[in-house]
Amino acid sequence: MTSAAPTHGAAPPMAYTPDPAAGSETQTVDDAVMDRPARSKLRDQIAENPLASLVVGLALALFTLLGTVVVALLVFALNSFNDRFDSLDARMDRLEARMDRLEEKVDDGFAAQGAQIAELDARLSAQIAELDRKLTALIAHLNATAAVEAALEHRLLIPDDSALEPHG
Repeated sequence: MTSAAPTHGAAPPMAYTPDPAAGSETQTVDDAVMDRPARSKLRDQIAENPLASLVVGLALALFTLLGTVVVALLVFALNSFNDRFDSLDARMDRLEARMDRLEEKVDDGFAAQGAQIAELDARLSAQIAELDRKLTALIAHLNATAAVEAALEHRLLIPDDSALEPHG
C-alpha cells in the first residue's frame, strides 16, 4: 500500500523554501516588541513603593469624598431654591386671590354708585321738570296780570286800589 503523505526521509532536500521577505517582517515585529520596555504590573508597582500607593489611594479617597460633599451641597442648595420658589409661588397665588377679591369689591362698589347716580339723575331730572313746569305756570300767570303790564311800562301800581302812582 502506498501512502499519500511523503515521509521526511523521502522528501527532497529543497522541497520547501521559505520566503525571505516574510522572514524579515516577522523579525521586524519581534524586534519592535523587544525594544519597548515591558510595563510593570500594578502589583509590582505597589510592591516596589507601598507608601506612594497609599498616598495615591488616600488622595483618591479624599477627592471622592470631596466630590460627594460638593454634589450633596449642590443638591441641598437646589432643593432649598426649589422650596423658596414654591413658597414665593404660594404667596403670589394668595396675593392674586386677594387682588381678585378686592377687584370684585371695587367693581361692586362702582356698580352700586352707578345705580345711585342713575337714581339721583332721574330724581334731579324729575325735580327740574317740575320746577320748569311751575316756572312756566308762574310766568304765564304773571303775563296775564295788570302788574306785568305796568312793570313793562315802568309804572308802579298801588296795591290797595290798583290805581296808578303818579310818575315822577
